[in-house]
Amino acid sequence: MRAARERLGLAQAEVAAAAGVSRKWLSEAERGKAAMSLGLVLGVLDALGYEAEFVPRPDDFDLEAHLDRLGSTDGEFRW
Repeated sequence: MRAARERLGLAQAEVAAAAGVSRKWLSEAERGKAAMSLGLVLGVLDALGYEAEFVPRPDDFDLEAHLDRLGSTDGEFRW
C-alpha cells in the first residue's frame, strides 16, 4: 500500500479519506499490522486504483504446506 500511495504522490490523509479509514489505520496497515479488516483493505486498494480478484486454487493446492511457508499453522493470515 505504501509503495502504491507514494508512487501516486498521495499523502496518507488523502488516501485514508478516499477509502473511508483513519490515517492511523492506514499507517498501521502500511507497517504490516497483522489483523486487518478485509473490507477496509479492499477499500484502500480501491482508492489507490487497484482491484482484487479472487480465483479458486488448483485442486492440488496443499493448504498445510502453504501455511508452513507463511510461518503459521493456526490459520491466521499473516501480512
